[in-house]
Amino acid sequence: FFPEIASYTIPSMSLVSFAVRGNVGIITLNAPKALNALSFEMGREFRTLVDVLSHTLTTPPESLDPIVAGTFPPPSSTLELPPGSSGVNAVVLTGSGRAFSAGGSLDFLYSRTGVPPHVNASIMHNFYTNFLAVRSLPVPVVAAVNGAAIGAGACVTLAADYRIAKPSAVIGFNFTKLGIHPGMGGSHFLPKLIGSGPAAKMLLGGGRVKGGEAKAMGLVDELVDEEEEDGFLDAAVARAGTFADNSPVAVRGMTKTLRMAADQGLEEALRREADQQALCYARMDWKEGLDAVSEKRDPSFNPYFQE
Repeated sequence: FFPEIASYTIPSMSLVSFAVRGNVGIITLNAPKALNALSFEMGREFRTLVDVLSHTLTTPPESLDPIVAGTFPPPSSTLELPPGSSGVNAVVLTGSGRAFSAGGSLDFLYSRTGVPPHVNASIMHNFYTNFLAVRSLPVPVVAAVNGAAIGAGACVTLAADYRIAKPSAVIGFNFTKLGIHPGMGGSHFLPKLIGSGPAAKMLLGGGRVKGGEAKAMGLVDELVDEEEEDGFLDAAVARAGTFADNSPVAVRGMTKTLRMAADQGLEEALRREADQQALCYARMDWKEGLDAVSEKRDPSFNPYFQE
């Protein structure tokens, strides 16, 4: 039995939603018609929500200690979270509709063409950190991979502490097939998660796998054979609940410990990814890769020494 979801549509947000179910929060990427493609606008909403939720979860109530509470600066946003948010001890991250996220928004990616590389490098680093801010939440995050998680969308699942997927879910890292270096921390997290050889196969080959194979290689931690959207979310919330029901102090401490090991070298990797993606945007291969996707054909890339 699950208590009724305390749904909350954030008035100033259309691309991200938040709900509370018992002691579990649910963040949903909410652009189903675009298969929850990651855009800069979605990233800003996502970062705002995460910042406000983090502040809520780390600031003691004034009734407990008004002096100490006053030393925690409020976030810049005046976003109001639903009732019960301060009692959240774990978070589920999922997508609305039939996909987790199909990757970077094509409009956003096409707009990188013609922008100076040093500017694109800064833009991409900001783009990554808006979504990877989910790792700043002080509680464990469970990625509920309800459908396709491709490219940057797959990389966002890697930023979670635990991953649940449907057997039919497809997870893919198609960057090189688009003519671009992987980003969003994928080149950092994936080798740590599944090993350097399997990661090289996925990242260099632009490979994709379904849920069963993803589970076998360690890309996801648990399969839930529940194709109904509500049933799958129930299972993800139940798994997050097994974390949330334990000692909040111990769970938060263990979450921090696990992330500290995984995050060593992350910032350097993000800077390199941003630089390499900016370099790729300056070549015609990038536009050819995007055009091939739009036209549903194989790309035809230029030789290394040809523009």
